[in-house]
Amino acid sequence: MAASAAGQGRLVMGLGAAAVLLMPAAALATEGQVIDATGAPVAQAMVTLQPAELALGASTYTVFTDADGRYTLPAKAAGTQLSVRKLGYAPVTLDPAQAAKITLTVATNTADSAPPSAWLPRTGADDLARANTILQCTSCHQFPSQKVRHYSEMLDGKSEAEKQAAWKAMINYMRVKFVQIGPDQSLYDPAKMDLKGVFDPSQGSFDAHDEEQISAFLAKHLPTRFDQLKSYDYGAPLGVTGKTLMREIQLPQDAFVREVGLTPDSPYLWGADLQHNRLLRVDPETGEQKPYPIPYAGPTGPHTIIDTPDGKFWVTMLEQGVVGRFDPKTEQWQLFDKFGKYEMAHDIAPDYKFQAMPDPKGRYWFTLIGSNRMASLDPATGQITTVDTPKDEGESPMHSSLYGAVITHDGKRVWFSQLSGGVGAINTETDKLDVYLPMPQGAGPRRMAIDDQDVLYVPMFGTGELLIYDSKADKELARVMMPDPSNASYSAVWDPWRKVVWLGTSNTDVIYRFDPADRSFEVFPLPSEMGYLRMITFDRRNGNLWTAYSNIPTGAGPSRFVMVDPGDAITVGSAQ
Repeated sequence: MAASAAGQGRLVMGLGAAAVLLMPAAALATEGQVIDATGAPVAQAMVTLQPAELALGASTYTVFTDADGRYTLPAKAAGTQLSVRKLGYAPVTLDPAQAAKITLTVATNTADSAPPSAWLPRTGADDLARANTILQCTSCHQFPSQKVRHYSEMLDGKSEAEKQAAWKAMINYMRVKFVQIGPDQSLYDPAKMDLKGVFDPSQGSFDAHDEEQISAFLAKHLPTRFDQLKSYDYGAPLGVTGKTLMREIQLPQDAFVREVGLTPDSPYLWGADLQHNRLLRVDPETGEQKPYPIPYAGPTGPHTIIDTPDGKFWVTMLEQGVVGRFDPKTEQWQLFDKFGKYEMAHDIAPDYKFQAMPDPKGRYWFTLIGSNRMASLDPATGQITTVDTPKDEGESPMHSSLYGAVITHDGKRVWFSQLSGGVGAINTETDKLDVYLPMPQGAGPRRMAIDDQDVLYVPMFGTGELLIYDSKADKELARVMMPDPSNASYSAVWDPWRKVVWLGTSNTDVIYRFDPADRSFEVFPLPSEMGYLRMITFDRRNGNLWTAYSNIPTGAGPSRFVMVDPGDAITVGSAQ
């Protein structure tokens, strides 16, 4: 009897052994053509082949049609279900044996195919309220998700005041949900916490201003009917070609694998599973998976995983003030836990190659999201230095939310971002604040990139802008609006081979490619709905992108690693 993907994950991982994975019985090369009702070819249509049931470790492959509407799936792709999609057309699902010629018809209603961002106004008088709503509500899950839309439907016919009261009640509910998203055995279990503190707006992520502004915005602007949507467009041209290939690898559905790490020194993919306090090793050839629990007493909540030039990984953890260095060759850990038991180490500062790099004193820099402090760690001595970063008077550190970080070429500056604050730099020679750029509430600067010329690219999660800043000249170069202002771009990463910036979005089921040379965008649609992305990284052997779907709460959306080969056949040696 076949088990569900989630059930297999629990069974195999519970035995503490490497998973022997179910692979499709036969592989086949599938090719064909996609046309419209007039017989004309449909270019850049998404063609996905997957098994009828996704077993743990199974792969789904996606390609796109060329200018003649033709597509070819790789020979190793296998499955029993072929689906074809393109925004603006009705999707088609069929047996691969019937895939020689597929006809798509124009859709007059895109309500079932548009991403959640389609239901939010793109511009208007309440832009700051829209930005703060996206920042606060999309930080964990897509918004409006299906559950949120269902809640809004129940408010149909209510007065604006009644709707606002209902949304305030939902925000209070989310105050509790927010403290429930920690790992197994979390120190922040709401059942053990003082509920007065949980509901106190001055202590959590949603303050009194957020509650008033967001509830008023939703009462006024969020629809109460979601069955009709005439049109939605990506806002920029597609970047996919007939050579673009995407692959999704099924992970345990009950895991929360936020990020994927790769190094040329290891043949495996390594995922940080925050939910179960472990790393998850995945064989990209077979899909075989093996858990590596963090060897530390109690919860750790591994969050960020970034490699180093010597083939190791740094892993930050959200519980007990722990960070670690992991060697995938020896499978040995070096753990550091002197930040403080209730500190939350969120990010480690990478360089333009998206590798963790030390400053000239040999120290690595981390963001401590729970205390609004930057911290340096000397792994040779274990010594820690902390630096306070700005916040408004009376604002809680959690509301300020010190978040992302990057380090300059010379290591003399570490830049940081705050979700409800600004962007700034610490001088690593003096350990003092060097620069600070305040941002309006709702802008939401998130995890930024730095390029080979020390130019910063900071995605504004709330406003949908990309801030471009010359960190050498301390000069803002531009603020470029991304194709969909409600995309909730979580991360930017500099591509040292293509000389472009890749932006992972949380609310539009796409990845953006930004070319600084002409400040243009291209869109790469993701194969799965609820494609909630965090960081993007690279396979340094071929330049392919890797990321993971990271919906909160655990199991609310697809749990998969995602590989994107743009199809441009780049040479990667020059960037190393």
